[in-house]
Amino acid sequence: MKRSWFYMFPVATLLLLPSALWGQGVYGRGGGLSQAGRYGPPAPKLPGVELVGPLDTALARVTLNLTADQSTRYRQAYDSFMVATRPERDSANAAIAKMNERLDAGDRAAAMFYAERLQDVGKTLRDRQERFEGDLRRFLNGDQVKAYKKWREGEDQAADNKRRENQLRWDEAGFRGDFGGPRASAPEIKTALPSPPAVAAPALGSQAVRVGRALYITGQLGVDSTGALVGSDLRAQAERAFANLGTVLQGAGATLRDVSALTIYVVNYRPADLETIRNAGAAYFGANAPIATVLGVQSLGRDGALISIGATATSPR
Repeated sequence: MKRSWFYMFPVATLLLLPSALWGQGVYGRGGGLSQAGRYGPPAPKLPGVELVGPLDTALARVTLNLTADQSTRYRQAYDSFMVATRPERDSANAAIAKMNERLDAGDRAAAMFYAERLQDVGKTLRDRQERFEGDLRRFLNGDQVKAYKKWREGEDQAADNKRRENQLRWDEAGFRGDFGGPRASAPEIKTALPSPPAVAAPALGSQAVRVGRALYITGQLGVDSTGALVGSDLRAQAERAFANLGTVLQGAGATLRDVSALTIYVVNYRPADLETIRNAGAAYFGANAPIATVLGVQSLGRDGALISIGATATSPR
């Protein structure tokens, strides 16, 4: 039997569901609350997008609308960059793990030691990534450079939002350190995350919600950053929906590799559509694939939309 990039249930579930329920989430737009300075000094400013790296090749192909030759050159530059910076990235991830362990134990001073090491590594990564991004001008046109800058601005904004989330964790560590006693389990706080600029905001609800390390991503449609459908066929919309999912995850500090489950809604589903969806997602998922459920629906929350792809993931930090 041919192996697919995701694991399917024995039979793709086929349901007929009303249009207004799927593809966009529910209720009002969200935003996180900042607790900065409630119990002590501000949390240290930690590195952001440089810990994840540049826009990855699969997303760049769609987000920047690269030609075949540009895709090849981008992939070569990206792969070379990621290999060259892997030691620093591994060091940063180790520092994050140690820092979080100390925070969970209420030892703010020890956590600060690892935060300072993380800042040093982050500066090196930031300088190297800025050089990588400057070199893109050699083979990208003006519109593509602007699209990349727009993506980067969204990632920087997401990093700022993440820093505000981290402030509460540092406040709680300081509070436990001041008052001593056994460590109580910190509540898992729900935080609604904003839409990256490269992805159109949903008409209802939040683009993504974080609860602890768990991420819940609303159904992504095959639309561009202005909300316009990218095509009238399933393949084109599926490719864009997967790309949008990757962008939202990256803005939340995760990647498609961190996805544990996909829920895919397809208008007027037919068994042949499964191969189309599999081919559209092949560039985004490897051997460590999530589970996936495909459901047939009568329509989605957007006229002309043929597919909606939602996900559950676990943030690595």
